[in-house]
Amino acid sequence: MALKQISSADVLLGKPLEQAVYNAGGQLLLNKGSVLTDGDAKQKLLDIGHKTSSGTPQASAASTPRAEQMREPVFALVQHAAITLNAMMLDQQAGLHREQFAPRIRSLGNRLQQACLRDPEAAIAAIHLYHEGEYSVRHHLSVGVVTALLADADGRLDKTQQHSLICAALTHDVGILSLTNQEAELTEEKRRQINQHPISSCITLKSLGITDPLWLEAVLRHHERLDGSGYPHGLTADSIGLPSGILAAADVYCAMTRPRPYRPKAYFPMAAMRDLYVGQSKQLDNGLIQKLIKVMGLIPPGTLVKLKNGEIAVVKKRTTKNTPQVYCLYNRHGMPMTPPEIRNTALSDYAIQGRVDYDDCRKAEAAMRSIWS
Repeated sequence: MALKQISSADVLLGKPLEQAVYNAGGQLLLNKGSVLTDGDAKQKLLDIGHKTSSGTPQASAASTPRAEQMREPVFALVQHAAITLNAMMLDQQAGLHREQFAPRIRSLGNRLQQACLRDPEAAIAAIHLYHEGEYSVRHHLSVGVVTALLADADGRLDKTQQHSLICAALTHDVGILSLTNQEAELTEEKRRQINQHPISSCITLKSLGITDPLWLEAVLRHHERLDGSGYPHGLTADSIGLPSGILAAADVYCAMTRPRPYRPKAYFPMAAMRDLYVGQSKQLDNGLIQKLIKVMGLIPPGTLVKLKNGEIAVVKKRTTKNTPQVYCLYNRHGMPMTPPEIRNTALSDYAIQGRVDYDDCRKAEAAMRSIWS
């Protein structure tokens, strides 16, 4: 069945979609009845969304050929995945499409798994440069990507197990979505809810038809720590398990390196890696942290940096040193570079001096996207 581009009239903020929305390859993005409430998310959906010309549903995502699924550049695919994930979370909170939650998450997990294998640096850049919508969606997407990369680098889980773990990463806080977006100081009752959220998230997932034991166990144990200081059950090293350990490392890293509602300034990734390796050596698996450093790089793709000569650049290629390949976005006078120009940060004039906030570079978004197109 033929597809055609959607129009603004097909996506009304706050109103249920009258048709399902697909990408150009037939991959399901949003179900009929899903609701969008964010203007930026709507615009991104208009850029990539298609509907069936006759209104007849397309083939399921699972039957779409892999080549069709992967037609989209990885950087765009990962960022567009946030739109799908946001709609799924809104549907879940509203009690809509409950029977489709599990297959939609599995489909999204498969897309992210394949994207990370295809172009890991573009996937890393995409999560670092995605700032639209609510924190809970951005965080789940980031943890999903980092989990996919770390699990693959570790190699002890097979691909099926890795897929289950990615699904766990995409849903690990589903029991406290409203609290993760909260800016106000937490009450004692809300702190209690947070300490119990691995349990409540598992209960929610089971009610949505999730029976995969690895998925559920990883969600239940992702806040447990090697020294027994974690929650909800205070498990120690021998009881936590590898999948939960991978998810825990990814979750902590993403929480540290992304702005949060109550902490608008994020850690510089190199500082986060140092604190993970040194400060939490008794709580997280040091072997996994070392692999995480290799996977992400000390200054990951998508990190915005200031150079010694005053230029502002974005990291393109990761390294295990602090001299990654970067592309200059603004010259030392603050003028945009069109197109962005490559810089060698091993040279003194282009040495990295520190991080730059995304809000200071929003006008260069199109230039940044072109680097990974």
